[in-house]
Amino acid sequence: MKTTQHDDFAALIAPHLTALFRAAYRLSGNRSDAEDLVQDVCVRAYGNLPTLRTQEQPKAWLFKIQYRLFVDGVRHRNRSPLRTTGEDFDATRTSAEPGPEESAAGFETERRVLEAWCQLDKEQRALLALHVEGYSLAEIRSITDLSTDVLKARLYRARVRLGKLLTTERAAPVLAWEK
Repeated sequence: MKTTQHDDFAALIAPHLTALFRAAYRLSGNRSDAEDLVQDVCVRAYGNLPTLRTQEQPKAWLFKIQYRLFVDGVRHRNRSPLRTTGEDFDATRTSAEPGPEESAAGFETERRVLEAWCQLDKEQRALLALHVEGYSLAEIRSITDLSTDVLKARLYRARVRLGKLLTTERAAPVLAWEK
């Protein structure tokens, strides 16, 4: 039985789709944009199937495409006179049913993290998303074309900023009643 170009592509990209989606979700902050980003990566990769076949690390190559598509999309949206309103904070849930207190605490934590995440600039989100996905500094350097020193500094600043955003929100001001 002969395999078609489509079958070859599916076999090459299928093991990486879940990781691509997770990273796209972290970059974009919402499900529909993440799905669109992964679809764009697949279209671009399909058009470059001979290159994909020759890659030693196809996952890193796919992430490089994804990162660049994301950055290009951000640049395009920043130049566009149209602005989106609000973001979809749809997140996947586990199938186990937690109790009401656990649900409330989980939703509050998720809300806080997503709120802080969305306050990071696009580059910080992109770098942290790649780092959280488990990519080494060398792989992230390859994807972003940043030098190791610049990459380390930017990752450090992104982690510090995220930490400050999370602790700042937790320490919300309390109103004092005057007597």
